[in-house]
This record gives sequence, C-alpha cells and structure tokens, in this order.
Amino acid sequence: MKGSYKRNHEGDYHCTGEEVKAMLRDASDYGMDGGILDGFTMDDIDLNTLRSYRIEYERHNPDHVWNGKDDKEFLRNLGAYALDRSTKREGLTTAGLLMFGKGLAIRERFDNIRMDYLDQTNLSDGIRWNDRLTYDGTWENNLYNFIKRILPKLVSDLKRPFKLEGMIRVDDTAVHKAIREAVVNMIIHADYHSTGILKVIKYDDGFLFSNPGNLKLPVHAIYEGGHSVARNPKIQKMFRMIGLGDNIGSGFPTILKAWGDEKWRQPDLYDDQEPHIVICIQKNK
Repeated sequence: MKGSYKRNHEGDYHCTGEEVKAMLRDASDYGMDGGILDGFTMDDIDLNTLRSYRIEYERHNPDHVWNGKDDKEFLRNLGAYALDRSTKREGLTTAGLLMFGKGLAIRERFDNIRMDYLDQTNLSDGIRWNDRLTYDGTWENNLYNFIKRILPKLVSDLKRPFKLEGMIRVDDTAVHKAIREAVVNMIIHADYHSTGILKVIKYDDGFLFSNPGNLKLPVHAIYEGGHSVARNPKIQKMFRMIGLGDNIGSGFPTILKAWGDEKWRQPDLYDDQEPHIVICIQKNK
C-alpha cells in the first residue's frame, strides 16, 4: 500500500493508497459489480424502476424464460441478486443496487458518487444552465432512471430524417445510436468505489461525458475497437438486454463513424490520471 509506483509520461510517481486500492479492484477478472452488499436486500429495490425495466426487457426479449420468474429470481438471473452457496450469504449485488435500488439505499452505500446532467445550450448572460438533472428528491437516483431521463434530453433537438422500413417510420439515426453508446460507456466503465461524478453536459456544439475511474485499456486500443473490458460487466449485460450498448468493443468506433459521417470533429477521449476520471468530448464543430 505504501511502496507502489506508477509510470506516466514524465516518469514514475508514488501511488496513493486510493490508487493502489483502485488497481487491486481492477485486477479482478470478474469486474467490480458482482459482489454481495452486506445488509442490502429486496426491500432496497425500487419496485417502480424494476417494473419499468421488466416491461422494456420483455419487449426486447418476448419469449425469454426469465419473463416468467418472480422479481427476486429475475434479479438473480441478471446478476443483480446473488447467493454465496458456501456461506449461504445472500443479497443485492453492487450492480443490482446501483441499477434498481431506492435512492436512499444507494446514497447510504455509494455516497461518494453523484449523477449530474446539465443543459448548457442557448445560454444567456448570467445563466449557467437551462436544465439540470441531479438528485433533488423527486426521483429515485439509480442508474436505470438516470439513463432513461437524460437520453431524451440529449437527443431532443437532433435531426430525424423521414425513413421507412416497410410501413414503419424509423426515427433512429447513427447519431442517436452514438449518443446512447456514449452514455452507456460512461456508466459501465465507471469506478463506483471511488469518489466522483457521472457527469453529462449538453453544449450548443457537442456533448461531454465524464466518469470516475481510469481506463482499463490504452486510449489507442479504444479508438481501434474490438476490445471490451468493462469494469461493470453485469451492469453492461443489464443494458445490453434492453438494446443499449454491446460487449464486443464496437461502442467507441460506432461513435467515431457517426461523427465522421456527419463531417464533425473527431471525439476526444481523455484519461486523466490526476483526478482519476475519463472524459469523452463529442463536438460537431
């Protein structure tokens, strides 16, 4: 804990205790989000959130056998609830609480993490933002609710060209998909055991997505695509099962292609080693 060093562009530097803990967490082959949380049970699940997710899950997987399971068994199959067979210990996992938990329970266990969305488009003098979503007591601040609330805000003024597939109008575009990928990437790669903010900012000329924790892959490997090392694979699976994100390393190339097709500036991906955050800036100018 006191004798570890890390190399950056300027040389080797002495790691703090928090940096060593983060590296030990990242050393797991199973991710960070599957561990059982002591004292957190089904009573800490927000049933409205879970009901909304299950409706969406059934729409994407209408014939799946899990649709007939009760809530506890459904969550267990997803990796949101777990049983240690050797000790008989059971309860919500990190993924389960963060995705579907009541806001109070999440803040009790993860008071180090905040979720924040800011709309800084069309600002006038003296106005810092036109819209903000952060915890204010009006919604259960779990990850599912956060992503479902901010996605419509992010794409509300994007162009939707008229397109038909058969007799059905398709409003989705490559840019819409790229923004969804950016939001999901931010969430599944965050280190929820460190201190920081899941931050999304909408500007007149682009977007910013920021999460606590450093990248598990070199930046150049992410630009290349084909590599997938999610810090939170169970959360990744939960989103993938409702059509959000993938797990084959094509997320960032999807963003690059969409921005390239529009002749917009290539998105910038920063891995800041000092405050230990990852920032993705997607500008269209």
